[in-house]
Amino acid sequence: MLLPGTFAERLGWVVHGVCAKEHTLVLGGVVLPLCQRNTGIYAGFLATLITLILLGRGKAAKLPPAPILALLLLNVVWMGVDGFNSLLLDIGAGNLYTPQPVLRILSGLAMGMTVGTLLLFAFNLTLRANPQRSQPVMGGWRDVAVVALVELALFGLIRLAGPVIAYPLAILSTLGILLVMFSVNLMVVAMISRYEGMVTRVVQLARPAMVALVLTGVEFGLLGWGR
Repeated sequence: MLLPGTFAERLGWVVHGVCAKEHTLVLGGVVLPLCQRNTGIYAGFLATLITLILLGRGKAAKLPPAPILALLLLNVVWMGVDGFNSLLLDIGAGNLYTPQPVLRILSGLAMGMTVGTLLLFAFNLTLRANPQRSQPVMGGWRDVAVVALVELALFGLIRLAGPVIAYPLAILSTLGILLVMFSVNLMVVAMISRYEGMVTRVVQLARPAMVALVLTGVEFGLLGWGR
């Protein structure tokens, strides 16, 4: 094989450049490819994206109501504060409170909710020719509750399960981080190629998607090489 180690370790090589792995997540003796916080972010992102699509928000192109948008922004603040607190301890500069794996995972999942919601909104608004501009991507507290329950179920699996969940979670989080980078690249390439507001079918994005896929591979390769 080109990459040594177990399946999870090979996934770790793929995302090596974007995760320092100073706070490794281990389930049932299996070392996951991403750290505790990043596992929460990118598994939470993919779980949020899938949940919103199943809730019928796949073409929504309106921001959530102000209170929900404020909650999503607070998720970012929470993750930033918890990450900064961990960084202070790592560099020996003291800390605001004792960092905990539980808080790293939860703040990561909360951030994943925000990333999934806003990335779906951005994709629909910029590229779709027929977005539902009157439909908020997260329309009410019911949507928030459903997504939060999915995230909490994921948290429960992370905390309580062993090797049975380790490999699915490794795949989910790795796919999540690859999809975030690919989606951003795709939107940039598509807009440069003048696909903005022109997409009615996914197949129309085949050409910019190929370019975005190559860019994503190059970016992950350069980041890994840089480490």
